[in-house]
Formats: sequence, C-alpha cells, structure tokens
Amino acid sequence: MATLADPTASRAVLVGVPEYDSLPPLPAVRENVGALRRLLTDPAVWGLPTENILVPDLSGPDPLGAVMGALRSAAREATDTLLVYYAGHGLTNILTGELTLALPGVEDLDQWWRALSFDHIRRALTDPTLAATRRVVVLDCCYSALALAGDMGPAPASIDVAALTEVNGAFVLTACAESETAKAPPGARYTAFTGELITALEEGVADGPELLDLHTLYRHLAAVLAEKRWPVPQQRSRNSIGDLALARNRAWSAPVAAAGGGNDAGRGGPVLRRVAVPATERARLLQRVGNFPGATAALREAAVDQEPEALRQRIRQLRRANRHSEAAALWRLTEGV
Repeated sequence: MATLADPTASRAVLVGVPEYDSLPPLPAVRENVGALRRLLTDPAVWGLPTENILVPDLSGPDPLGAVMGALRSAAREATDTLLVYYAGHGLTNILTGELTLALPGVEDLDQWWRALSFDHIRRALTDPTLAATRRVVVLDCCYSALALAGDMGPAPASIDVAALTEVNGAFVLTACAESETAKAPPGARYTAFTGELITALEEGVADGPELLDLHTLYRHLAAVLAEKRWPVPQQRSRNSIGDLALARNRAWSAPVAAAGGGNDAGRGGPVLRRVAVPATERARLLQRVGNFPGATAALREAAVDQEPEALRQRIRQLRRANRHSEAAALWRLTEGV
C-alpha cells in the first residue's frame, strides 16, 4: 500500500541550469524549478515546508560547491525522504562512461574536478550515516556533450547511461533512454518530461489511486509521453520504494458511503456501509496516507473518550504490537495519565 512521505521529515534539492556560457540556454528549466517548488509546498499536493526545499544558487564562482552544500545539508536533515531533482544539459565522458550534469561555467570535461559528476550524488545518497529511509532522484537531461536545437543532447548508443544512474536503495527516474535525447522544445514553458510531471501533480491522474506513488507516476508519464511521441522515461528502483508517494492525486474522488443497509441488488451494485473505526486505528490509517494533523486529532479524540486505565491498556497493546510511535503519541496527548 502506498504511503505518503512525511513532509516535515523530508527534504528536496532542486537544481536547474537555464543558462550556460557555451551550451545553448534552456529557459524552460527555470520554469520547471519554480513550478515544482510551488507544487511540492502545496498542502493539496504534498505540503513540504518551504524551508525544506533547497534551490542552490549557481551564479557564484563555485556552482559545484553550491550544489553539494545544499545536498549535504538536506541529507543531514531528512529523516523520511530525500528528493533530488536536476534539469539541464547532460554530458558523458566517452572514455570512462561517467555521467556528468553540466553546471554554468563547467560545460566540458577539461576541468573535471569542478564538474558535477553523478557519482557525487550517488555517494551522497548512499552514505550509511544518513537517516533518510527513502531517496528519490529525478533527472531531466540527456547524456552527451552535443546540444542540438530543441534537444538537451544525445548519448552515444554504446554507453548504457541508465545503468550509471542506478543508486542502491533509491528510486531514480530519468527523462529518456540512454540512446535518446531529452526534449526542451523551443518556446515551450516547460521541458517535455518535467512539463508532464508538473501536469500530473497539478491536475492529478484520472482513474489513479488516492496517492500518487512513484510507480504510478512513472507508468502515467511513460504512457502520456509515448502517446505524444516524446522520449519515454526510464526508472530504476530497489526494494519497495516504488510504493512511496510524493503527492496526493488531485483527480481522485473518495467513494460515497451510504448510511443505510440492506441488499442493493438491481440498484447499480453494492452500497458502501459506514464502519466504526477506533480512534487509534483511524490515526494509523491517516498517518499512512500522510494526513498527520488528522492523525493527531484522532489520537486526541482517543485520549478524551477513554478512561485512564483503558488508555494505559491501549498504550500497552500498541507497544506489544511494535507500534511504538502511536503509543508514544497517545501517551503524550494524555500527559501521562
């Protein structure tokens, strides 16, 4: 079952490079970052606090230091999910096959020590001291030093760049396959891939689940982009991180429950019946879908409605079931009754 990442315990680093010294500009990238920042902080989408999103300033003399400083800061603070997004020109080292994300002023591999190698990101995300349990990387770029009009650079077909982006314990989503070009159509507000991601977050996914988990987002983006004859994204993931949700589905509607009972045969199918759910169980369900204020309110309701001895018994039951966070929250709300 999909679970929404706790926004208060998560961090995002958004890196966008719209201007270069020697490569063609990508003005849509600036719009990408602005729209993603707005949507990720929207409570109707995810509700990430503004201060939990870092957008490194790349205008200084050390853009690599700015990116890595933001990434290290976010990695130290995140205890739930760490999201890293990059949009710009992608480069590949023909000799080593190393993937490099171009930064302003660092647009070739001659000064490799100033370049943002993807290995920098991989190392930061796989640091065993990190507390973040889920790591997500979204790359809207392609993988070559060549930059064609309307493209973000093709990759040599002999290099499997998608494999280079695999990060153990993370979900990695790329805009295109290793032998294709990511698209930044001239005059478009957003790049092709991020534009569809923004639309999915802003409008939701029709007939999709209540929460947009990473696998659902990937399948939706792949279908929409293929239908438009744009490059189809790729994904790499390990374990069950694909069940992580970063957004509520704005196109989802809750099923309407009927108050009455009885057989509904011949009236369009079964009628949903209201079921009384204990307050602590409601809190658990609300936590799983990311409604943390609602979960707190449900636990407070449990504390008000029960006698002290019943509360102590319930706390003991939660602890025996290894649901220690709920037990602790209920204990705090009752002020140690």
